[in-house]
Amino acid sequence: MRAHWLKGIGHARGSLPEAWLAERASILERTGFPRRPRIEPGDRLVYYAAGWRRVFAVVEAIEEPTDRVRHTSNPARWPWSIAVEPLLVIPHMENAPPVEAIGVAARSMSQQSHIRLGEDHYERAVEAIAGVAL
Repeated sequence: MRAHWLKGIGHARGSLPEAWLAERASILERTGFPRRPRIEPGDRLVYYAAGWRRVFAVVEAIEEPTDRVRHTSNPARWPWSIAVEPLLVIPHMENAPPVEAIGVAARSMSQQSHIRLGEDHYERAVEAIAGVAL
């Protein structure tokens, strides 16, 4: 059965730029984790921009987690990664809905790289993002 996750990107002191797609498009191909995630191929991830407190993309995991692909400038902090395929994308943060629009409090992501989402929260995320996505 497919699982759904809220995946934090950036942090409060190092958030994504407003027009993030020009500088960080690589996160639509691969995303990192501090330890091996329980995410499996076919799982869906809703990207959450930590500094902005907004959800801005939905991607699907397309391979098992690996610690063999260097994907970041800080591999000591993010040694694990998964390849993903973008499904919905909002290229400008100012257009992205707040995380509260999907029924999740921003504080839920405090000190977490990702959290599991229930089906209802995932469906709300898809609806909110699809309303303004490319």
